[in-house]
Amino acid sequence: MNEISYILAVDPGNEKTGIAIVSPTGELIYRNIIESVQLLTDVESIITQYHDIQHIVCGNGTNHKRLYPLLQQIGRNHKITTSLIDESHTTEEARKLYWQYNPPTGWRRCIPRGMQFPPEPVDDLTALVIARRYTKQLDTYVSQSEESKLSLDELNQKRHEAIKRLYDKGDLHE
Repeated sequence: MNEISYILAVDPGNEKTGIAIVSPTGELIYRNIIESVQLLTDVESIITQYHDIQHIVCGNGTNHKRLYPLLQQIGRNHKITTSLIDESHTTEEARKLYWQYNPPTGWRRCIPRGMQFPPEPVDDLTALVIARRYTKQLDTYVSQSEESKLSLDELNQKRHEAIKRLYDKGDLHE
C-alpha cells in the first residue's frame, strides 16, 4: 500500500492563484500559477493527477473569502481536509526564495538581493511558503504531543514509585 501523502497549498489572488504540492516534510513536488477563475477546474485536475493529496491549506489573504469555500467543496467531494493559515509576509519570503532558485547573474549580482524584485510573479512560491508554514505547524503539534506523552510516562513512573514506597513500608503478610 502506498503511504505517500501530499499537501496542496493555495495562495488565493484576484487574478492569479499560486498552487504548490509538498510532502509532509515540506519537499516541493509541484508548483504553478493558475488563473483564479480556473481554480475549480485546475484543482480538480491536480487532485486527479496527484491522488494522494490528503489536505488542502489556503492562505487567508487576498480573495480567500471567495476561493476558500470552493476549496472546501472540492475537499468534501474528495474527502480531503482543508484549513486556512495566516499568510502574513509570505510574499516577502517568496521573493527571497525566488532568488535562491534563480540567483542573479551579470551585473545584478552586485545589487543586494533584498533590493531586487523578481522579474516574474512569485505566487507559486508564496503557496510553497504557505505549505511549509503548515508542515512546520504539523511538526510542532506532533512534537508537543510527543512531549506530553513523555510527561504522561514520567507521571506514571512516579505513580508506580509512590505505590511501591507506600506498600514497601507496610508490614509483610505471608
